[in-house]
Amino acid sequence: MTEKIVERSAFPGAKLLDPTKYGNEEYLIVALFGFILFVAIKHLIFHTIYFWWFQHGRFYIPNTLWTILTGKTLSKRLLNHVSTSSHGNDLNGILNVMDEYFKNKEFAPSLGETKGKVVDEVLEKHKPNSVLIIGCHLGYCLLRILKSLPDNATVFVIEENAEFIATSKQLVAMTKTTIKVTYMCGNAKDLLSTLHCDYGVEKLDFIFLNRISHEEPSHLPLVHLLEGNSENTHSFVHQSGNLDNSKRTVMLADKVVMPGDPSFLKYVRESDHYETKYYQMSLEHSSHEIVDGMEVAIYTGS
Repeated sequence: MTEKIVERSAFPGAKLLDPTKYGNEEYLIVALFGFILFVAIKHLIFHTIYFWWFQHGRFYIPNTLWTILTGKTLSKRLLNHVSTSSHGNDLNGILNVMDEYFKNKEFAPSLGETKGKVVDEVLEKHKPNSVLIIGCHLGYCLLRILKSLPDNATVFVIEENAEFIATSKQLVAMTKTTIKVTYMCGNAKDLLSTLHCDYGVEKLDFIFLNRISHEEPSHLPLVHLLEGNSENTHSFVHQSGNLDNSKRTVMLADKVVMPGDPSFLKYVRESDHYETKYYQMSLEHSSHEIVDGMEVAIYTGS
């Protein structure tokens, strides 16, 4: 009696390793696997890496590379570019040079032309005299705001990064503006009280709130401090804002979508004390697929 020997595969699917033994089912499996692999790679390149680059990568990689190659920080590279440009001889010229630099040379959080027009529109409508900017970064938002203010306006800037303040000061000096700008270096929550105690600020007409990264806290705690919700804190908002002919405090928050600030948006939109308006646009100097937004919140009174 002869024993029948049955050939067994080393493991399930081993037949797929030998194309000479392929049948219709094997070709179908290989084609399906190839399609899945193609979709996965396509998603990785054109979605995951694409959005990672616009949300995170371009904040750090080009900056680090240029810093290594030039031995200069972004602030110094920007100042050098503006000072050597033949178009940066006045405020509008400097803004155009900065836009061109951030768009074509290396990205940095600024405003860009689309958001800049929103700032222009809000300032033209409300015509503020006392202004607070929280987070000026490299100075673009400060210059854009100065462009629309009267000569007798007063501007206070709170920025945690001392180098950013130094850069903003030099850029403002290039514009030869006569508007008084006071710079304060440190955390906004710690410095807000000094506006009233040290500088005698009673009320603010316009407040620009800026965040440049996901790690920065929400605007909401600052809004509460500005409102003076505690008995020990001074209120910087116009309390009679619900009257038709009275002055109102206008807050304009940037990057409420990217990196996002849901707590702030929920608070001002659901509050009876604010009138809000949302502006949606793409993140400055980015693809239209990277959505961002700005929120105007007008304090109408307590």
